[in-house]
Amino acid sequence: MTDEHFDALWNRACEWDAPAIRTHRGDEALHVALTFHGSVMNGGLLNAVESYGEDREYPLPRVLQAYRFLGLEDVASVIEQVRQEHEVLAAADDETRTDVPEERIDASYPLDDEALSAAARAAAEASPQSFAPIS
Repeated sequence: MTDEHFDALWNRACEWDAPAIRTHRGDEALHVALTFHGSVMNGGLLNAVESYGEDREYPLPRVLQAYRFLGLEDVASVIEQVRQEHEVLAAADDETRTDVPEERIDASYPLDDEALSAAARAAAEASPQSFAPIS
């Protein structure tokens, strides 16, 4: 896959209304992962997990599927662990609730932009039919 072709896939995934997001699993996964990843980069992992926990368009199960589709099982596992920790903390009453270790949680996110790009490229090369053709 050429850099130009991959850049076109990436840029399409950044569009909110790209039809390929609704018709091709790879495009959808990349779009969802980029959306969640951007939220992590802007507000931290805990904030992203809280925000997407009940999100209608991008609920956490959809986010986890996207990361797994891209071969990022380790990242999906971290997100799932944070979701579980958040649920336990949210369910605790005020007397037993401890401060959320937000810095520790945010630091546990093992993905940077380059690693996400590499995973997306690998997924596109391994399963090109999962992505809409570039016209």
